[in-house]
Amino acid sequence: MKPVLNDRQLRDWRADGFLYPLDGLSAAEVQRYREDLRRTEEHLGGSLMAIDKKFRGNLHFMCKWVDELARTPAIVDVIEDLLGPNILLYTSRFFIKEAMSEGIAAWHQDSTYFGLRPFDHVTAWVALSNVTADAGPVEFAAGSHIRGQLQQKSGLIKNSVNTAGQIIVEWFDQSHIERAVLAPGQFSLHHTCTVHQSQPNRSPERRIGIALSYIPTRTRYIGKRRMPASLVRGRDEYGHFDLQPRPQVDFGEIEMQRHDTTFKAYIESFYEQLGEAERDLPHDAAAGMVY
Repeated sequence: MKPVLNDRQLRDWRADGFLYPLDGLSAAEVQRYREDLRRTEEHLGGSLMAIDKKFRGNLHFMCKWVDELARTPAIVDVIEDLLGPNILLYTSRFFIKEAMSEGIAAWHQDSTYFGLRPFDHVTAWVALSNVTADAGPVEFAAGSHIRGQLQQKSGLIKNSVNTAGQIIVEWFDQSHIERAVLAPGQFSLHHTCTVHQSQPNRSPERRIGIALSYIPTRTRYIGKRRMPASLVRGRDEYGHFDLQPRPQVDFGEIEMQRHDTTFKAYIESFYEQLGEAERDLPHDAAAGMVY
């Protein structure tokens, strides 16, 4: 495949650990996916952020439209430039902030709780709404991925859109912060070790984003169990993950069972990796920090 990213973009990615804005979806596709989201929330009984937490993540196992979105060529082509031709979708997760709401994500790294090695993991954060400076866009600390895994502690952040309510509890360079303002259909990329955060949504519109986490098939999971994943491009010659079939029916019985089973696997993995990350963390690691 002919490369999508130019040399300047590749240099910026390697130096900064993030890249934006990139064009992913057309206006018609955004409108269609917004309508699919509306119908999905209607079917499930409320906002994805207000109902059972399991429905925030991995809807690509249960809904054809999320599976389709995650395979958007304009997105996966860019991922191929960074990870190679054999690509798995490891997770998908909605990050929705209602208008004038208090939800935040404190400074954190995705790598802490994923249990993936090496750190060849890239997240595409796709905007399904207008993500203005007031809407709580993702903010990236440039070059923070270079130091690798930092100390992070859970259970500290109120109103967190992240499950663990986590925050980085050691020094990192905050001299160059960029705010990923995105138009509907655009997306940003960030490396799994890139430190990032987001502020409350102070805009009058709902902020809707979906984080699609891609890994190359060569990546391994270091936890105690095998994990599910979806092959979105190429071939899997390694067999490190249990590949899941694409959904055939939205909210079908088989699809709902598969989503429930995979959710349990991810939750078990999440808490196992959280425990490993904080096992040797000093009890006073966050002492004196102000949130």
